[in-house]
Amino acid sequence: MPHDCDTLIVGAGPAGCAAAYDLARAGHRVLLLDRRNFPRPKACACGLTRKTLAALRYSVDPIIERICHEIVLQPPQTQSDKILGAPSMTVSTSWVGSQNARTRDLRIRTRTPICAMAVRERFDAFCLEQTLAAGAAFKKIESILALRELPTHIELDITTAAGLQTFTAPVLIGADGSNGQTRRLAQCSNTLGAPSSTRDFVRQGGVPGGRSLSAGVESGVPSIEPATNPDWFTRGFALEATIPYATLPSQLPANIAPHDLVFDFAPIPGGYGWLFPKGDHINIGVGIFAPYPGAPSMTVSSSWVGSHDAHLKLVTRELLAHYIREKLGINLSSHDTHITGQHLGMGGHAYIPRGRVLLTGDAAGLVDPLTGEGIHSAIVSGQAAAAAILETSTNLGAPSMTVSSSWVGSHDALAATYARHLRPLQQTLAFSHRAARSFYATPERGFRVMRTPLLRSLVLKTYADGVPRTKLLTTLARLVA
Repeated sequence: MPHDCDTLIVGAGPAGCAAAYDLARAGHRVLLLDRRNFPRPKACACGLTRKTLAALRYSVDPIIERICHEIVLQPPQTQSDKILGAPSMTVSTSWVGSQNARTRDLRIRTRTPICAMAVRERFDAFCLEQTLAAGAAFKKIESILALRELPTHIELDITTAAGLQTFTAPVLIGADGSNGQTRRLAQCSNTLGAPSSTRDFVRQGGVPGGRSLSAGVESGVPSIEPATNPDWFTRGFALEATIPYATLPSQLPANIAPHDLVFDFAPIPGGYGWLFPKGDHINIGVGIFAPYPGAPSMTVSSSWVGSHDAHLKLVTRELLAHYIREKLGINLSSHDTHITGQHLGMGGHAYIPRGRVLLTGDAAGLVDPLTGEGIHSAIVSGQAAAAAILETSTNLGAPSMTVSSSWVGSHDALAATYARHLRPLQQTLAFSHRAARSFYATPERGFRVMRTPLLRSLVLKTYADGVPRTKLLTTLARLVA
């Protein structure tokens, strides 16, 4: 049976484009689906580390707005300064604590760039442009209704402005973010078992009892979830605002300059605040990337994960407003400022690929839980999915031919091949998971490490270039375990 394409990709962000680019360059027919037209707004500080720039197949120099050679690391508050002792406490104007803590800031300058700054809206649009030029196709959709994993292929029911449409392909890549539907729908399909059961399920409207399901792509939130997230999947959350340089006072109150790249671990447990300088504005935000282990006196145990969603509620507009006031000396209410929020998919170090649906990026929970960085993992996992598809199709005798229904062979082989290509990234994220547990329980310990020149150099290199494959990794792992 001929299919609409060789690979369906849901989500046209960095993960989807990374996969589509490699597949299209290899001659595969690729169809990217997304709920939004590009360029489109996207919540993301969009600091591109050296490892991210190295992973890309093309230069993104045309959309780089600033290169940062210096980073400012601001330590957590001392015990006496903290008022956020538990998730249930509210934030007040006194949360900023003593400015004496600022004397302990670490300002580090490097010969090579630490990261490049871009605006996510322009970055995504640029990547999609390169991907379409490589031969991939793009289609805007309204929603996903159902996903069926059959013995020989995938069927995806979607709605467009023209109505209902079904696409078929041997494999589907889920690149639709932490709130996307491919992860949940694939889970539902696996739970339901036989294709006939799935068809009956869809015929009844997508959920038991005949209720309708509207599942948005990329950042949409479903009205009814057809299945819960898998056990390994967790989420972070971040809020950000963009503040034009022109609106800033002549002197900032927090001992920083407008163009400083700042990571501040004082405002919130289990996360940090940031200032990322762009071309004409500052991206400022607060986010949580690791579950808070409880009150400051509590130790981290096997129950560390706690109630993750309850923890995310600490990230509020009120907190962001206070943070902007402390850092930039302006009131959020007096500025026409665009505030956006975004969930981050985590826990992907434990993701095990199965079947014909390959999850990538945030959809696979591959955001780094220590730093909150997601673009690098999105690109690398998208490329890993493409490599698995190319390798499996090549092994089955169609290296240069258009993929047909005969290439797919065993979907178990496809999943196993993807797992192998994904393993190095997952090993890095497993390391970050352990490091995050230790660091966010006692951030002061991490800052002691950063005050040692050799170890500071290793930590910065790990952030910029990835986990080093040397015996130094063992040293670093002992420090954060």
